[in-house]
Amino acid sequence: MSDVAAWKDLVCRLPGVLGVEFHVEEGRVTELHVLSDQSRSPKQFARDIQSALLAKFHLELDHRVISVAQIPGGMQERPARLIFDHLSMATSRDGVTVDVFLRAGERSCTGHSHCDSSPAARTRSIAEASVAAINQFLPDRCRFTLDDVRMSSLAGHEVAMVGVALKADGKNEALLGACYVGEEPNYAVVLATLDAVNRRLPMLAVQASFPN
Repeated sequence: MSDVAAWKDLVCRLPGVLGVEFHVEEGRVTELHVLSDQSRSPKQFARDIQSALLAKFHLELDHRVISVAQIPGGMQERPARLIFDHLSMATSRDGVTVDVFLRAGERSCTGHSHCDSSPAARTRSIAEASVAAINQFLPDRCRFTLDDVRMSSLAGHEVAMVGVALKADGKNEALLGACYVGEEPNYAVVLATLDAVNRRLPMLAVQASFPN
């Protein structure tokens, strides 16, 4: 995990923080944008973030680089994480059709993909269908695309790794997700895709409003 990713992970675990984005230039944090609820004042959120980063990473931030935007309690009811519902695969003479079903609260979306019957193509097609479903929850200005899917090993366990690219408001960001492969390898590919995007979704979820 990179320094910035570790910083994000820490700040996002603070109570009331819904999303965070670091801007770093030449190793120095120049801007820190935070989305929070209204459980505490913006000044208190900024102090908590400064204290947490200093205590864990010895990273000292000037309060002037921290910008806190807050949303009313009612907006927080919108789900900020996507959950894997189920997966279906159909094989025909033309190849394999993959459908991945995701949900957020009461809303569900399905992503479709088609490929040949080779194992590698099938694995990639599952990730593509997962990304297609994820994009249905987002506005047009935010889009995930699949970069790559790999099966690897870690400490003697098989791992599914999925790399995706996020393009949002003209900016590009590379994200990586992983999941240990259990009894159902196909599920691990979906879960690895969600692992790549779910940490980034809180900010996008609020912007998208998860329309019904």
